[in-house]
Amino acid sequence: MHLDLLTLVAMGSFVAACAGVVLLVAWSQNRKTLALLLWGLADIVTASGIASLMLASALQQPAWWRLGGSLLALAPGLMWKAARSFDAKPAPLVFALLGAAVVGLASSVAGIRVVGESLSLAFAAAYLLAAGTAFWLGRKERLRARWPIIVLTIVHAAVLLIGLFSNLVGSLGPGEIPAVKSLFGFIHFESIVFTLGTAVFILALIKERNEAASERTARTDPLTGIANRAAFMEDAARLVERCRRENAPVSVIMCDLDGFKSINDTHGHAIGDAVIQKFCGIATDALWPNDIFGRIGGEEFAMILPRASIEAAYVRAERIRAAFAESCCFIEGHQVDATVSCGLSASVNDEDTLSELLKHADFALYRAKADGRNRVKRADHPRPDGSEKTVIRVA
Repeated sequence: MHLDLLTLVAMGSFVAACAGVVLLVAWSQNRKTLALLLWGLADIVTASGIASLMLASALQQPAWWRLGGSLLALAPGLMWKAARSFDAKPAPLVFALLGAAVVGLASSVAGIRVVGESLSLAFAAAYLLAAGTAFWLGRKERLRARWPIIVLTIVHAAVLLIGLFSNLVGSLGPGEIPAVKSLFGFIHFESIVFTLGTAVFILALIKERNEAASERTARTDPLTGIANRAAFMEDAARLVERCRRENAPVSVIMCDLDGFKSINDTHGHAIGDAVIQKFCGIATDALWPNDIFGRIGGEEFAMILPRASIEAAYVRAERIRAAFAESCCFIEGHQVDATVSCGLSASVNDEDTLSELLKHADFALYRAKADGRNRVKRADHPRPDGSEKTVIRVA
């Protein structure tokens, strides 16, 4: 089957234009995501650059070659800026425009016009490698669609480097569109895959990030930024179960801010919110990497400490209690003298469930409240009949 060269080139331009329009429409519905706008513009610029080369081939006008080379150097620069902006990293526009400016200048100067095409390919490959690197550096944000974009971008850069090699060794004539069966002819097919693939996975990447953000919002307490009750219970149950399987100890700390209603009534809810935020900051600083911390009620909080004995949990809770009492004497000029009471429990065998650990810690917290607040109490061991001491809990 004979493949018509101009048909393939026209198809590449059409595909790039369509992909650009799709991304621009997506950006119009999600204007906070600058990467969509930039990548969409890059695809439009690519389509324009290919169209310019087609006109140059048909009309034999050097001006169209210069324009096409500049546009095909500009598009990867915009892609690099899009990749950087996706992870909120600085990407000065002047750097994105630099390649196109240099190619345009070189192509317009008679003495160095012959190097314009090589510069266009070199800048395009460099921008794409930089874009792939930018996506790779953001890999800590676990988005699966990130990896296909990295692969597609690096592969496209490699194809452009093959084109640069072909241009330098003279197998690609000046101002010549690469033949299908040439070393660089692979670009006619690969560029279509690159354009379609990156458009699809850019959209998937945005969708995946938005879904992850929505999930985080649903699992996060809006005032403090820590896990809400549902998220805490889900994560804590999973952690306790893992400790049970591994026959590892696990401890629970339950905390309740003392007299919190009185703080709200006396100083207002803004000061009450500041007290809660202060406590969460202190408690978070005391956490270890695998600990779980969540807000399970208005002024009630809980922590799960895997592989921690009750003695280790006591040290941690006492440190939090003392630091909070010291730092919350005054909040925004108001003397609040806020304190916290804590109750502790720890697994004594592999039969202890999360609900049992929380129940034991809650009883210990009752005793801390009843004994005068601003203190840490360990849970009593269950009685032989399985019952617990009955303690009336106060605020």
